[in-house]
Amino acid sequence: MNTLYQAMLSQAVAGQMLNMRDVSQFSAAEIRQTMADLVAADRMDLASALAAAGQSLYPESEDILAISALLAEVQQDWANAEELLLKLVEVQGDAATPVTLRHLIRVQRCQCEPAKAMQVAQKAVAMYPQDASLQEELASLQELFSEELPLEASSQVH
Repeated sequence: MNTLYQAMLSQAVAGQMLNMRDVSQFSAAEIRQTMADLVAADRMDLASALAAAGQSLYPESEDILAISALLAEVQQDWANAEELLLKLVEVQGDAATPVTLRHLIRVQRCQCEPAKAMQVAQKAVAMYPQDASLQEELASLQELFSEELPLEASSQVH
């Protein structure tokens, strides 16, 4: 158990939250690890508060963006997860990882946005043509769209 984790639990027991000055003494990596520990302990409320503080302190940190997006996914906060993943892709630039891209595709699918997911999947496969998981995501989306076409065509006939 790290220092930040202990401090957060102590403050929570007292019915308080750590202030930004206290949290700012910790690195993005320490905040990420503490968030992971809090999620493992099923302290989602504290993990969410720490995510907000981490994003405020380290808005360009891949560590903070990634763990915050994962937390949003666990909480099924798809809009927030998408926003964080898009920011992470922006920060990573041409080095955006297949894992990040897969998460973005899946979050967009969870939001019932298959067209956006298809665009990301196509770009992702172009970046990582050997990645089997990205190829599977793209194939699944292509299949979804090919299944929708006959329905649309038949509805136009009537």
